[in-house]
Amino acid sequence: MKLKRLFFRNLLAILFFPLLVSAAPAPKSSPFCSDSGCVQTRKLFKNLCDFIVKRKSTFPTIYVGGYYMRDLVAGYEIFGNRRYLDTAVAYGDYLLKKQMPSGFWASGYGTVYLADTGSALGLFIALYNHVDARRQKEYFDAVRRYTDSLEKDGMIHKNGAIGTGWRHVKNGVMSGPIYDQYTLSSALTGGEIFTWMYHITKKDKYREVAYHALKWILSTMRSDGNIPYILKMEGADWSKKGNAKNDYNLWHDSTYGTSAYVGEGIAAFDLYCGNPAWRTWIQRAVKPNIEFLLRTQLADGTWSKHARKSWDRTRSPGIVNYLIWYYEHVDQDPRVARAVRRFDAFILKPENAKSYGLLNLGANPGPKDKANAFNTATSLTGRALAGIISPGVNSRW
Repeated sequence: MKLKRLFFRNLLAILFFPLLVSAAPAPKSSPFCSDSGCVQTRKLFKNLCDFIVKRKSTFPTIYVGGYYMRDLVAGYEIFGNRRYLDTAVAYGDYLLKKQMPSGFWASGYGTVYLADTGSALGLFIALYNHVDARRQKEYFDAVRRYTDSLEKDGMIHKNGAIGTGWRHVKNGVMSGPIYDQYTLSSALTGGEIFTWMYHITKKDKYREVAYHALKWILSTMRSDGNIPYILKMEGADWSKKGNAKNDYNLWHDSTYGTSAYVGEGIAAFDLYCGNPAWRTWIQRAVKPNIEFLLRTQLADGTWSKHARKSWDRTRSPGIVNYLIWYYEHVDQDPRVARAVRRFDAFILKPENAKSYGLLNLGANPGPKDKANAFNTATSLTGRALAGIISPGVNSRW
C-alpha cells in the first residue's frame, strides 16, 4: 500500500511539474532594449567586452581605461565570463601602482585632472565586492589618500565646487595647480567618489562634500534645464556670463557630455547617500535637466549635433545611464524608457555603430583624429549597453 501511494505521489509530481514551471514568474525583462529579449544588444555588448580584453587591457589614459574596465566588470556580472573580471582586476592593480606619493594620479597625457581621476576610481568601486579583503583595503586606502589630499591641497571650494587639478606632472611631481571650480570634477570626484567614501565609512564628512558639490552644480542649471560646463581655463568662466564666446562654451559646446558626467555623480549620490531628505531634494532638482535631455534628443536617438569625434558627442552615451537611473529610481515615465530604446535601436545597426566611433565594430580614426575620442565613445557606449541589458549593473556597491 505504501509503495502504491508513493507511486501515485511521484506520478502526480511528474504530471504537474511542467505546469508549475510554466506558472513560475519569468525573469524581469529590461524595458530599455529595442530588440526582443535583448538578443542583439547582448551580442553587441559581448563583442565589445571581448574586444576590450583582446585590445584594451592596458590603457595609459586612466579615465578611458577606467571605463573600459568598468565595462568588463558589468560584462562579468551579465555573462559570467571570468576573463572579464580578471582583466579588470589586473588594471586595478595597475592603478594602485600608479598612485603618486601626493595621493593623486597622472591622467595619462601630462596633467592631473580630478574629473579623470573620479572616472578611473569608479573601477575600484565596481570591483570592490568582487575582490578579496587585501585588495579591498588597498582600494579604500588609495581612495582615502586621494580625498585627504584634495582637502589638504585646497581643491575643495567653500561653495562646494571641486577644483580642476594640475597642469603638469613629470616623474610623479605635479606643478601648476588649477584651482578653478570645475563641473566635472565636482560631479565625478565630488558626487561619486566622496559618496562611496561615506558608503564605506559612514562618516558624515564625506557625504557632506558630495552634497555640497552637487548642490553647487545644480545651482548653476539654467531654467530650461541646461547644465553649464564650467571651467575657466577653457574659456567657460562662470563669472563672465554675457560674453558671447564664453556663453557658447558654457551652454553649447559641451552640453551633453556635461549632463552625462553630472548624471553619473547624481545617480551615485541618490542611491548611496543614505539621507532621505537629500534624496528627495536631488530627485526633484534634476527633473528640468531630464526634461531638457528628452526634449533635445536627436531624431536618430543620439544626443549632440557636434562631430562624431567631438568632446561632447563622444561622452553623450553616459546620458543613457543617467536616464536609466531616473526611470528605475525616480519616475517610470514612458518617455524616458522610449528615449533609451531609441538610442539602443540606433547603436544596434552596424553602420551606425561604426560611424558613431565604436572601435570594436571597425571605426577607423583618421590620421588627424585623436584616438582617445573613439576610445571614449566606445568605452562609454559599453557602459550604456550594460545598463540597457541589466539596469543597475553599473551601480551595485
